[in-house]
Amino acid sequence: MPIDTHVDADPGSCRSTAHWLDGVARAGEDAADEVVGARNASFDCWSGPAGEAFRDQAGRIGAAGDTTSAQARIGAQALDGFATSVQGVLDTMARARSEAAAAGLPVSGETIGDPVAAAQRAAFDRARQVTDEARTRYVEAQTELSDRIRAPTSEAVAVARNVLLVASSVTSTLGALQGAARAWADVAERAATERAAFMTAMLAPEVPVEQAARGALQAGDELDVAQRAGGANAEALRRATLGASETTLGQRALNVLTWSPAELVKTGPLARAAPVLKRVPGVSLGFAVAGGVADVEAGRDVGSAVAKQGATLAAGAGASWLVTAAGTAAAGAIGAGAVAALPVTLVAVGVGALVAYGVGANWDSIESTAEDLLP
Repeated sequence: MPIDTHVDADPGSCRSTAHWLDGVARAGEDAADEVVGARNASFDCWSGPAGEAFRDQAGRIGAAGDTTSAQARIGAQALDGFATSVQGVLDTMARARSEAAAAGLPVSGETIGDPVAAAQRAAFDRARQVTDEARTRYVEAQTELSDRIRAPTSEAVAVARNVLLVASSVTSTLGALQGAARAWADVAERAATERAAFMTAMLAPEVPVEQAARGALQAGDELDVAQRAGGANAEALRRATLGASETTLGQRALNVLTWSPAELVKTGPLARAAPVLKRVPGVSLGFAVAGGVADVEAGRDVGSAVAKQGATLAAGAGASWLVTAAGTAAAGAIGAGAVAALPVTLVAVGVGALVAYGVGANWDSIESTAEDLLP
């Protein structure tokens, strides 16, 4: 029976892929260094619980970058070693064909034909032994490559899912801060318009001066509160973005983060869901979908993946809403002017981001507990 010496592997392609993975490893290290640098710089400009939350998340992202970089380098080294083994197998197969041809055996392409004379039998058996040993080494190289890559792959998937959770939380936080900045600006504009109207009304003979003055004072108080709260919110956003929120490019990026699916369902059968969707930034929804896909690819059931991502978004939005409501009520009890001193929005979105991350990162335990409690 003829001997097939073909090996379905290309050392050059393997080395090209290894080179690409090495580049990924270097890029991952650089990105992790940038995140860690931003985290360290935040110590000088952002204190309090929200600052600590930001540094905690930045630390996770930096650690994830370092881990991914290390795994990419492991893959590069494994592929480079595999390429060397494959080249050795190819050289052995070529040598077997050359020796077979020298012994008079028919060789066509990568196939050594059966002996045509009794004197060629020994050469043919030798070629069979050499090529079988080479084939065994090739299988062993494949197994070694799989073993070296498989272990970090599962960890890399877990890291990727955590990175998606963190990214979703961070973009939700920044988007909520930008949305709050717009809301305060709208309140200030409306209050300014009302105050001007009441001031004008004070000059009209048919309008009681006392009533117009009271309205003007109330509108002025609202304007003052909005301006102070808006200023505090803008400062929080500036610190959270390390100043990027004050640049044109940064503003464009933040505007993207504030887009919500609620804008697509203002009318129609889904209009009732608009208040809920308004609290779910489209970018975060996109990260949730990506996270769900990663979960399914890692072996999680589709239903479990959807439940995990839905619960993560709902928990984050719900926590933000509750903290906002509680903070606003507290500010109202203390006095309207105290709103500026209470970073209600910042605390709310920070808590929401942490809750969302906590739910996603601990979903297996949450799901297991739920299954035990439900009949």
